[in-house]
Formats: sequence, C-alpha cells, structure tokens
Amino acid sequence: MGGWLGGYAGQDDGARLSVEFLDAAARPLGVVVLGPVTATERGSTTGLLRRAQTGTVPPGSRTARVLLLFTRDGGTSNDGYADSLWLTLSTAGVNLLANPGGDAGPGGTGGPTASIPGWTQLEGGAAVIAYGTSGYPNSASPGPADRGANLLGGGTAARSRIGQSVTLPDPAAIDTGTARYDVAAWLGGYADQNDTAQLSVAFRNAAGQTLATVVLGPVTAAQRGNTTGLLSRSASGTVPVGSRTAQAELLFTRSGGTSNDGYADSLSLTVTPGGA
Repeated sequence: MGGWLGGYAGQDDGARLSVEFLDAAARPLGVVVLGPVTATERGSTTGLLRRAQTGTVPPGSRTARVLLLFTRDGGTSNDGYADSLWLTLSTAGVNLLANPGGDAGPGGTGGPTASIPGWTQLEGGAAVIAYGTSGYPNSASPGPADRGANLLGGGTAARSRIGQSVTLPDPAAIDTGTARYDVAAWLGGYADQNDTAQLSVAFRNAAGQTLATVVLGPVTAAQRGNTTGLLSRSASGTVPVGSRTAQAELLFTRSGGTSNDGYADSLSLTVTPGGA
C-alpha cells in the first residue's frame, strides 16, 4: 500500500492513510498506517512525499477498510494533502537478492570487508557490520523487526558501491506486461550526520540495455529524526516488457568525517507473474 502525502509550507497540517484488515464478521485483524508527513520532512515546502509499505495480509481477512484522515494543526484551512493512493494484493514472491543483509558471513566492526558473499565491490569498500558494534546500530535501534546479526555499511571511503545481477523468472509473463515487481530496503545512517545509503534496481533486456530503473532512498538525518537507525523504503510496479535481468546496486555516500555511515539491511526484489 502507499500514496503521496503532504501539506503546506511550514505548517504541520497533515494527511494519514490507514488500511484496516477485517474478517468475515468485520472484526479487525490488523492495521497499517502511513503518515502524516511533517513540515520538517517536506523541508517546509508545499508538496507531497511518497510513503509505502508492504507486508503479509492477516489470515482470515475478507475485506479492507481504507481511511484517509486530514488534520489541521492551525489556521483556518486544513492543508493536509494526498494523491495517487494504492492498495494491491499479490501472492508472495521469492527474494531474488542474495545475502540481502550481510548475514551470509561474519560481521565486522565498520572497516571495509574484502569479500561480501553475493555482492561485487564496485567502488570504494563497503562493510559488513555486526549489530551492537560500538558507534553503530544495535538491536534496539530503529530498523527491520526481522533483522539478522549484521547490516551493510559504507566502510571508510567517501563513496562505496556494491552490486549484483539476478536473472528474472518467467520471461513469458514479463513479456505480457503483467508481471509485478516489489523492491524494498531499510536504509539509514548515524545520528545527525547525512551519510546515506541508496538502493537502485535497473531492469535490463537480453542485450544488457537498461529499460527502467527504480531507486530507493537516500534517507536523510532529518527523516530519521537525527537518530541512528534505518527506515523502510519500498516501491512496486510493472516489470518492463523485455526485461531479462536486474542489476541491483547499493551506493553509500559519506557527507563528512572519516567513516561512511550509510547503512542498509533487509533488501528485497521480488517478481510476481500476473501480479501487476
């Protein structure tokens, strides 16, 4: 589910999107809430930001109640805004990314990791970091609920970049234009520093030409509330007709200091035939 939520200038009027899953007797089984987007998150600019979330539909669900709540913080106009809302259901796909959180090997203490299983070092030197390492996120920091022992970071280079190429399943379905992709990641950084991580997925045809690119992040210090941790980012859409592979790349960028404190964990890319 997702949508674009926002408001006006420096005012904190906001819009909140919620989806409540109900059983056959209309009893609530679970609820997902997106927003509101604050003026700080918008940089005190009039506009809307994309918010999205994916998850598992609660067993027994039969209907979904969608609510859009606009709240006025002050003044006479309620300037919470919303646009391009969506709710989609599909069968779960298999994560095509190898070692999506760095848990296929031992975690380090922040220095560059020479070899990360499933990934190729393309620039700088990315790192596999053990949760709880001094100065880095721990098990209580904002981040994925199903986190493993490690996360991925930027090491010490000003720019670090790792990548992997995956073969897409069911090309016949892709070429009908009905295959759906879901890309997700937890991205973040350290305290009030603006070191960042960004995930990109490029869909390519058999000749290696890029047909479309999906980019998640970066997550800024302001979006994290100047707190060390990671936030969820996701995107979904239709796999471009003719796609045969996807090139996933993680870019870590250092804004200052000596450590590249862009962080990433729980990355995923799934393709669902007929799920668009």
